[in-house]
Amino acid sequence: MLNLNDSEERYIERAQHINLNDIDYHVIMRRRARHTYTLLGLGGSFSMVGLLLFIAEMLPDVQGIGSTPVSLLLITGLFIVFHAMRYQKEMETRVTYEILQRIQAIEGQNGFLWRINTIINAYCHEIYGGLPEGVQQLQTSSQAGGIEMNEIHLYKEVLENVLTWYQQNHT
Repeated sequence: MLNLNDSEERYIERAQHINLNDIDYHVIMRRRARHTYTLLGLGGSFSMVGLLLFIAEMLPDVQGIGSTPVSLLLITGLFIVFHAMRYQKEMETRVTYEILQRIQAIEGQNGFLWRINTIINAYCHEIYGGLPEGVQQLQTSSQAGGIEMNEIHLYKEVLENVLTWYQQNHT
């Protein structure tokens, strides 16, 4: 049984009300990736039609439409695909920034994960037999006042697992 003080009890109570889908990178990216997939489909379609017309131009018995329209279709398809890739990269950067802002709001000035340190340590000792290095680094980042970009996935995972473990074992 954990011996939690009133402050730790309040922090774990707050943690149970956090919407973890707001900091789930994969869920957010899946919602926003429709535009990218639409552009990739459109660009692929243009490229396929352009490629088919290019092959038709080379056949001797088929009346072609000319090299200019075929070239325009191929170039348009490639342009759309490259635009989709650039948009995807920009969207990944924006989503990462938004998640880091949400984590910063959760962490606040005092370091939220650092405040529930006792519960995280108890969970890790029970599940892993010790405190993994990644979790130690995450707690250090929380205490120092900022979660880093490469810790986003671990932050959500640790918070989710600790809350589930706490609810199963201590309610």
